[in-house]
Amino acid sequence: MLFAQGVAAVNQSSNKLVSKLAQNEVVKERVPVVIVQILTETISTQNNNGTWGPLDDVEMTAYTLLALLEILTLPYVQAVRIDIQCAVMKGRDALASRQDAVSALYVDADSDSLSERLSLLTDPADFPVGEPRSDKPSAFDEHNRKIHAFVIYFSSLDYLRSQPYARVKSSILEASLYRPFLLKLRTDIFPLSTAKEQDKYLDYIPIMWTLSSTCHRVFVPPEYLIDMMVLSMWIFLTDEYMESKVAKFSKDDLSRLRKHVKNLYYEETFQKSQERGSSLEKSHSIVSKSEQLAEAISVFTAFAKTVMNYPHVVNASKTDKLDLRFEMKNYLLYHLHQLDDNACLARQPQNQQQQAGNQTTRFLTPRTSFPTWLHTVGAGHISGPFAWAFFACSMGGSLRGGNDCFSTPKQKLIAHKMNAHHGAFSRLYNDYGSIRRDAHECNLNSLNFPEFAVNANDNDSGSGRAMAAVKQMLLDAAQYERKCALDTAEVLYHDLESAYGVEGKTLADRIRVYIGAGEQFSDMYLTRDVTNSVK
Repeated sequence: MLFAQGVAAVNQSSNKLVSKLAQNEVVKERVPVVIVQILTETISTQNNNGTWGPLDDVEMTAYTLLALLEILTLPYVQAVRIDIQCAVMKGRDALASRQDAVSALYVDADSDSLSERLSLLTDPADFPVGEPRSDKPSAFDEHNRKIHAFVIYFSSLDYLRSQPYARVKSSILEASLYRPFLLKLRTDIFPLSTAKEQDKYLDYIPIMWTLSSTCHRVFVPPEYLIDMMVLSMWIFLTDEYMESKVAKFSKDDLSRLRKHVKNLYYEETFQKSQERGSSLEKSHSIVSKSEQLAEAISVFTAFAKTVMNYPHVVNASKTDKLDLRFEMKNYLLYHLHQLDDNACLARQPQNQQQQAGNQTTRFLTPRTSFPTWLHTVGAGHISGPFAWAFFACSMGGSLRGGNDCFSTPKQKLIAHKMNAHHGAFSRLYNDYGSIRRDAHECNLNSLNFPEFAVNANDNDSGSGRAMAAVKQMLLDAAQYERKCALDTAEVLYHDLESAYGVEGKTLADRIRVYIGAGEQFSDMYLTRDVTNSVK
């Protein structure tokens, strides 16, 4: 309550020194994140009878109400104003029959100010519901409209319909406050794109993580959420850069770039003292590099260094960092593999049928069967193993105090199996959402594999009936892989919680949020594609 009261006081103060404090980066950008996360957890944990805490705790309920009244005055929470007021009124009504207990609180209060505030709780007729103290609430109108549009969309999805509307809304409000952090890092590695969508995924990335955290009732710290949001942004940007820039390289440049990426495994690449790109660029100095190749080498060297020098990664165990280096290298190589396959698909004669609406052109030159491709190139290209290795470093370097994220061989094997299925279903759902865009841009999609052929007559493979059939086949495969991932995850949760108690429970909860975010992305792809178009 005191924290909320202090923030509200800073926000409304006319004192020049205090006003200057309010413009401080921490107060202006980070404090709102903490306040809204507190608000989200508070609204989500209110009991059905309007109280908070176990056994209808009068003291906790009273102080929670006072905190909510202070939060209600802040301009950046006005998008959930009505939800706060509803929570306040429910709490007020719950205390109406407990006036003696409330009166005892303000009699025992440590200060006259607190006593006065608590005394309001004994008179429901005069109980305030809060008024915004900002003189210019209209500055947030556009922000609020955008939040409400997202709330309407996400609340309509099947997998969120069971969640309270206020919980979804407060989660999306929290997500909106992370966007500035991502924008600051947007061009640190990858150049700006000219895509017409203008990085729309920066709106969706935070929502996936805050919704997963809130809906699982985990409420993980912002520090962890930011780690995973930054990772998600890197994944989108890598995909965009590969398809918009690297896909246009000559065969010689692609070959040289592939050699460069393979060298990313070596530890000397990541020394902070080296100039950006210098170590690996020297290995290519014998041959003349094109300007685009030089840029790509610089970008991916910067990417490798940024990943391996990320704060929680630096503190991770040697074993976890070895895995991350290995999977990061493979992640980029899988992208180059996908580009090769895209080029082969584009050169196929029957690819011309796409102009007539054929979205299921059969890929004539696959290098493996579909299941093998899915669990290697397919899942790797979507960042399944790389993202999981980053997560393990983040958790090992923070929660586990620099030890391996998973301690026993059994835990590591369970985690590996779970993530293999997680990466597979993530790729399948992603392909489901991008069928039309992939067909237009000649990107290899799961549906292009021969295993998804539904009719021997190629001329009929683009019909509405055939299209519905192959999409259902794709969805069936995705749901199977998803079930395998969730079932294996339950085994991992049980093992962690049994072995490490509170720390194991915390790690299991973080994994739940990680898996949940993947599910959020996957389910969203059933209705919309948020990837930038690049061709």
